[in-house]
Amino acid sequence: MIKARNAIHVISVFLLILWGAVMLYFYATGRINQYLPGDGIFRPLVLWSGIGMVGLGLFNLLTMGAKEADCGHDHDHDNADGCCGHDHKHDHGHTHGHAHDHDHKPGDCGHDHQHGETCGGHDHDHHHHHDDGHEHEHEHGHDHAHGILNESGMAGRVFAIFMLAVPMTYAAIKTPDRFSAHAVMNKGVYEQNYGSTTRADQFSLKKGVAGNPGASQDMGAPNMTRAVSSSDDPQGGTLVPVPDADKIPSASGQQPKDFGDFTLKDLEAQIPKSANGNFVLEVPEIYYTAGDKQVQEVLTGQPVETVAQILPEKGEFNPDGKRARIFRMMVQCCAADARPYSIPVEFADKPPTFKDMSWVKITGKMGYESQNGQIVPIIKAETMSEAAEPDDQMVY
Repeated sequence: MIKARNAIHVISVFLLILWGAVMLYFYATGRINQYLPGDGIFRPLVLWSGIGMVGLGLFNLLTMGAKEADCGHDHDHDNADGCCGHDHKHDHGHTHGHAHDHDHKPGDCGHDHQHGETCGGHDHDHHHHHDDGHEHEHEHGHDHAHGILNESGMAGRVFAIFMLAVPMTYAAIKTPDRFSAHAVMNKGVYEQNYGSTTRADQFSLKKGVAGNPGASQDMGAPNMTRAVSSSDDPQGGTLVPVPDADKIPSASGQQPKDFGDFTLKDLEAQIPKSANGNFVLEVPEIYYTAGDKQVQEVLTGQPVETVAQILPEKGEFNPDGKRARIFRMMVQCCAADARPYSIPVEFADKPPTFKDMSWVKITGKMGYESQNGQIVPIIKAETMSEAAEPDDQMVY
């Protein structure tokens, strides 16, 4: 019994340390960066949880031989009367048909025999009770079973250890720290809502403009410039003249709203330039310009560059095969809620050969076009080259 209990204790300690070690491994190697945002308490919580679990496991291992405390059961072991101390709970299932009175003698076991026997054995004058029908419920051999590893049989213990150890270990070793192309497509890389205002305030290019409240769009009625594809452009590929965009009603029937003036000087003051003079923008920043006509006016025709992952463009919006689609995965809380923010890229001829989901740097000129009733940002690409994978694949 003691050996089995010690073995279970060691296994429990091992599982606890294993889970803590996996957390520390993800934190130390930087893999946690692909799952949780850097701000807030999420990443530090993984670190401290891992330290706590490993510390608790080591403590339990070092104290394995310590004397166990009373588990709280009311054993009612009382030896004050000179008896053996067990609460025998003798349930006599018969009636002694004795014609004489039996007196209780001090030091008896408390049996309701009135036979005068002592703890050393029943000394009945009329006969010996070796098998008298008593139900001796001796409960002094308690098996203190707490937890699934204690209470289960061997098969149950093996299954519990498997479920606690194998999935965690497999996930730590085999789980890729990136989404597959199939997963990104399922998350809607080709089904973008360029009128979204979900995080427009965070990625607005007008945050530093005097009088701008911080969002590039009116949160009550999205400042989404809408257009209808012309009849001679069934693919929706005609560039929409941005200066006339204020004449096009939004989806709500209202005119788009502006928050303060935005000029090229403002753009240059807020957005860094590369050595080649290109404005360095993130894909989400380009994405949200679709909802602000003043930003579109300033940005149209400007040289830009961005680093993103790439996929082929769908045939519906790529009739000549000159386009690809670049995107970044943006996270609100954790990788589970990540979604792609994407924009099309158009080349003068067919795109250079690329591997799906690879990282590329795109340079070109900004433009906007009508596509399925939306104003869509598009980069007229001039160059595309391989790019190093950033430390944080996700945008937080």
